[in-house]
Amino acid sequence: MGGEHTTGAGMLGDPMKHPLARAPYPLVCLGLGLVLGWVPKLIHGPIPQKFDVLYIQGSIAVWAYYTARLLIGVWVGLTTWPERWWLRGPMVGFLSLAPLGWLALSMPGCGFPCMRLNLSTATGVGFAIAGLAWLLTGRHSRSAS
Repeated sequence: MGGEHTTGAGMLGDPMKHPLARAPYPLVCLGLGLVLGWVPKLIHGPIPQKFDVLYIQGSIAVWAYYTARLLIGVWVGLTTWPERWWLRGPMVGFLSLAPLGWLALSMPGCGFPCMRLNLSTATGVGFAIAGLAWLLTGRHSRSAS
């Protein structure tokens, strides 16, 4: 009452409040994306040396991957289709890294294993961003109330 935004139940049945219910959904997703987008780098790279052996400046080329991962939050926050976060987040994460997956296929020292790993972690990052945004705001997307 009093305009509070509460839904769901906490661990003991208490109403769960969404701490960022009034925050703009796209900004919440942006912030989450800027944090969670770095997690795959800690797990698997990409490694600049895989580009260096191809006479490409690997230290610059890897920024394509970093940028794509960091933008997952932006795309999750701005898109509204599909409406449910648990569909949209993974889809956006996958699609954000799909073009770079093709690039990974072209690299002799990488190939399909790198493509699979990058797409898997991007899908997971998208799921995490959208899920955390839902927990923090109580909304599935920027247009959901």
